[in-house]
Amino acid sequence: MVRRRTVFRKKGSPPPVKNILVITMILFFLMTWVSIEIINRGIKPALMEAAEVKTTEFATRAINSAVRFAEDYNFEDITRMETEGDVTIVGWNSSVVSEINRVSTDKVEEFFKYMNRGMLPPTSDSESSDQVPGNYSNSTDNLSEKDPTVIEIPIGQATGNTILANLGPKVPVNLQLAGAVRTNIVHVEESVGINNVVITLWLEIEADVQIIVPFTSDVTTVDTEIYIDKKLIMGDVPEFYGGSGNGGIDIAIPKKDLKKGE
Repeated sequence: MVRRRTVFRKKGSPPPVKNILVITMILFFLMTWVSIEIINRGIKPALMEAAEVKTTEFATRAINSAVRFAEDYNFEDITRMETEGDVTIVGWNSSVVSEINRVSTDKVEEFFKYMNRGMLPPTSDSESSDQVPGNYSNSTDNLSEKDPTVIEIPIGQATGNTILANLGPKVPVNLQLAGAVRTNIVHVEESVGINNVVITLWLEIEADVQIIVPFTSDVTTVDTEIYIDKKLIMGDVPEFYGGSGNGGIDIAIPKKDLKKGE
């Protein structure tokens, strides 16, 4: 008679605690990275759209800060007029033109500097330019109202669903401004009547504003013309006027002179 041996198999022992912790950490970081990537791809289009709107807003406000300075000048300040006989020569006052271009550029660049520091530039000369940014503490509540360069995007934007777009905590994103400014004073001439011309002076300001957000950037060009002043330059009216000069000149002879000739 063959005896059967009873074999007792050991139950599988649980994996070491160290391995469980390692696997848990790997899964945690993997899920976190995937979640962040999904949120980033969902929020990025809304972020760039908001950044583009902010870019135009900041550039316009920066240019407007230069407008107030240019409005203090008139036609006589910017030009030099010399009369030689019946001819009036109008030229630029180079020192004033250089000052307007320089200060206008500085005003725009100063606006960007203050915005990057998280505060609005002073609106008058009486305000100190050394003011410090406000104390935002550690709270992100209403941060976009405290710092104009901060955009808050709800996480619900990542779903692409209109209903869920405004749900979830808001992610604050800080914008950095960088820009190149070009200014130039130009004139436009318009003939009025006989031997008269109206000269209008404009200040052209063109700003290339770059909004820098994490891992991406966008450049927007904003340009505008600021009216400065205009003046009517009147010349002597000639005895005969042939219009454009394409036709002949009609000369009127008094009747009494015509009869004398007969």
